[in-house]
Amino acid sequence: MKKFFLLFVIFGSLLYAAPIKSDKEFQQAVEKMGKENKLVLMIYSTDDCPECAYMKHKVFHDKAVEPYLTRNFVILEKNIHKSSLPDGYDYFGIPTMFFIDKTGNKKETLVGSKRPQPFLGELRRIRGLK
Repeated sequence: MKKFFLLFVIFGSLLYAAPIKSDKEFQQAVEKMGKENKLVLMIYSTDDCPECAYMKHKVFHDKAVEPYLTRNFVILEKNIHKSSLPDGYDYFGIPTMFFIDKTGNKKETLVGSKRPQPFLGELRRIRGLK
């Protein structure tokens, strides 16, 4: 019985996960950015995560961070308990932030929260990656 359950969990998770390119929300984010040279910032969070709330409500709206985010990124939020998570975008803590180009290539991953200025520095560094 345990073997059956384990196989069910493994195959069920494989069926539930899909490549980022076929993720409907990712496709919508790419459409939203149009021809602009932006990256998708996909954040994994939960409703009861204080660090996630801090990033989304304080850091992302900081007077220095918000304009930079708006110019350079399209934000896509995935609740790890409610959303289907794309294959290949595993996490070991939340918040986890994935930086993805239009073609679905993962450029960078950040885990945990940061204060506004260090986060802005990370955004600038990541944006500089080609």
